[in-house]
Amino acid sequence: MTIISEILQTIKTSHLDEQVKIICNQIMEEERPKFKNPEQEPKGSNIILAIEFDSKVEKEISYLCLEREFVEKYLVSIWVGKLNFTNYTFKRKKIWEVNESTAEKIIKFYAEILKYLRGE
Repeated sequence: MTIISEILQTIKTSHLDEQVKIICNQIMEEERPKFKNPEQEPKGSNIILAIEFDSKVEKEISYLCLEREFVEKYLVSIWVGKLNFTNYTFKRKKIWEVNESTAEKIIKFYAEILKYLRGE
């Protein structure tokens, strides 16, 4: 049994958006302390998960984000922030459409892209 499956068993709601949100919140709690700049991450009402990965360019920071596009529709995107004085200004660079229908498959799709970007 995977960790995601274990988390899903503890979730009482059957609504996909709520399941994904709860899983993403738990992932963020574990990942945020590992970020170089935890206070500088892309923010938005539809960004539900943002994990930093190494950028090849100096003074840039890159995040892989899981975004809710519409009810039960998701996107995985790369956001790149360029250092502008003391803050980063973010722009979306690449998008993958998520064509999965369960919370476990959505998170696994996200994880596969993240592993690829980290060179694992």
